[in-house]
Amino acid sequence: MNKLKYIDALRGIAVLAVILIHAGSYGNVPLSPTIDSLVREGARGVQLFYLASAFTLFLSFKNRFSKEAFPIRNFFIRRFFRIAPMYYIGICYYILQNGFGAIFAPENPNITPLGITTNVLFLHSFSPYWLNSIVPGGWSIGVEMMFYAIVPLLFFKIKNLNHAFNFLLLSLVFSVLFRVILENSYTIDEKSLWYDYLFLCFPNQLPIFALGIMMYFIVCEDKSQHKISPISLLLAASMIFMAQIGLRVPILAHLMLPNHFVFGIAFFILAIGLSKIEIKIIVNVITIYIGKISFSMYLVHFAVLHILSMNNYIDYHTNSILNLIIKYMVVVLISAAFSTLFYRMIEVPFQNFGQRLITKLEK
Repeated sequence: MNKLKYIDALRGIAVLAVILIHAGSYGNVPLSPTIDSLVREGARGVQLFYLASAFTLFLSFKNRFSKEAFPIRNFFIRRFFRIAPMYYIGICYYILQNGFGAIFAPENPNITPLGITTNVLFLHSFSPYWLNSIVPGGWSIGVEMMFYAIVPLLFFKIKNLNHAFNFLLLSLVFSVLFRVILENSYTIDEKSLWYDYLFLCFPNQLPIFALGIMMYFIVCEDKSQHKISPISLLLAASMIFMAQIGLRVPILAHLMLPNHFVFGIAFFILAIGLSKIEIKIIVNVITIYIGKISFSMYLVHFAVLHILSMNNYIDYHTNSILNLIIKYMVVVLISAAFSTLFYRMIEVPFQNFGQRLITKLEK
């Protein structure tokens, strides 16, 4: 697994980016519009998580498929014990911290038993009211779990780079159609919440996972599978042309390549480059370690920001940039310390338990 240090490093960069945007949103020292707009792009760290996830899931599935009697069952066991224990702790903690008022859905102020149940079952991404109702950032985990649900099917259907490229094109078309059809077909009264949901939901994030699958075939599979058919390339070129036209013709604005997908392409190129040569400023001891504890850090840093804010330790200087730097470093260090404990006491033991369960079932 040493050759995958760069994947851990990318996860580390992803969680550091996510922490940046949330740290920037706390405190009373306002950022300049330019700095604020740059900080907000830290949200794209979630897409970097998705890219790395799709890549590693395909690689893991391939490595274990011929070695296990029930690889699909075992896949879901591993995924459950990788995600559920820490997420369930998050559900309990954030209900205690915030009470039963929804976090990002103030129009729906009460967390209901149904909302809690959907989070426990990882079905919360099906509703804008459930999506971020309990665990801050929980929307991304719901989307991730939806991708887990289709990974075995995708693994059996996508056999080479051309298949992966075609799946990318299909996922882009699907995400555009999904947005066009539903954007003005409100199923709830709160338009802003509905628009947020259409961005965060699984169909809109699916092309990022598709990029991760493409990356798997480029990096891990034989070069004989690297061919892409001319028809697929022509379709891709047509879609890019339509996206560029959409920049200038308002009626075609839906055809524009969304910002998070453009970032996804950049992450895709970066990851492939790092698979060939590890650049120390990106792949180093710090980013690799943070990548290993990144899941816990993702869940923990919201609590750290809340506690610091409640105790008036969120601002440190009147200069907005210096204040952001200090605040960011404080949140990262505290989050990393707590996440190290959670990683060792919760994540690793439960993953080991899942593996022991699989070993027992395989006998």
